Amino acid sequence: MPNPTLCGVLALVIWSTSIAFTRTLSEKLGPATLLGVCFSAGGLLGLSFEWLRHGRIRALFPRPAWPYLLVGGPCFVGYCLGYAFSLAIAPDRQVTMQLGVVNYTWPGLTVISLMLMLNYRARWGMLVPGLLCGCLGVVFSMAGSISPGAFVASIGRNAAAFALMVGSAVCWAVYSGAARKFAPRGGANGVPLFSLAVGALFLAVKLASGERSEWSMSLVLPGAYYSVFVVASAYGLWDIAMQRGRAVLLATLSYLLPLFSTLFAGWYLREPVGWHLLAGASLLILGAVLCNSGVQRR
Repeated sequence: MPNPTLCGVLALVIWSTSIAFTRTLSEKLGPATLLGVCFSAGGLLGLSFEWLRHGRIRALFPRPAWPYLLVGGPCFVGYCLGYAFSLAIAPDRQVTMQLGVVNYTWPGLTVISLMLMLNYRARWGMLVPGLLCGCLGVVFSMAGSISPGAFVASIGRNAAAFALMVGSAVCWAVYSGAARKFAPRGGANGVPLFSLAVGALFLAVKLASGERSEWSMSLVLPGAYYSVFVVASAYGLWDIAMQRGRAVLLATLSYLLPLFSTLFAGWYLREPVGWHLLAGASLLILGAVLCNSGVQRR
């Protein structure tokens, strides 16, 4: 049995590579096609692995894990839909960057979700500064600096996009808490089922919108990586980590995700990264330490 906490760390490492591959693939395939194909393929791979390893789909047999499926499933699907549609209606790159900052409120929201759902005790003197440091670190890591006035004005002009992204972050936080609270003791990997639902919905969006795609052999390896690692592996590993690992520690470590994403994207896409990463890294590390120390089991 792999170390559950290490599974969560590995999921974060894989996710840090996803932004670069998403950009490469979505430019050619379109976002609905990318997510429809890759989530469908990842879901089928996950179901195959679950069947080969356990001889059954544990989330459904011998009896369905209804609380886990009915709470976790809609939250997983809601996260994916909210995130994708929020970015789809963003009018320009600046708003997309601002939405990315809002998306990375999910680590802090996950800490709060775990506290509420698992009845953990908060040490507010450390938790609140930790959450603030984490949010500031995300801003510096992703954008260098963002004008507060411009940010507030952008929210007013693009309220629907920001509402979708906030809803997406809340859904993921609740999903992470639900995986810990409602999964049966023997474990239940519902990620393949949830991924298939997401894939089917995005394929329906592709057909309804008439989105055009440019397929080529150069997309095979990035597409396979996205399906196998980003969808089938990372989401499954995170589910294991939330069910049996040190969930609060992993939620706080998630604050480092935008830093690693920016570094990897800069290397993969050959784009320079700025000095702001050092400031962002310092704030993110401090925020992670404070948040982890600010939550205790009762």
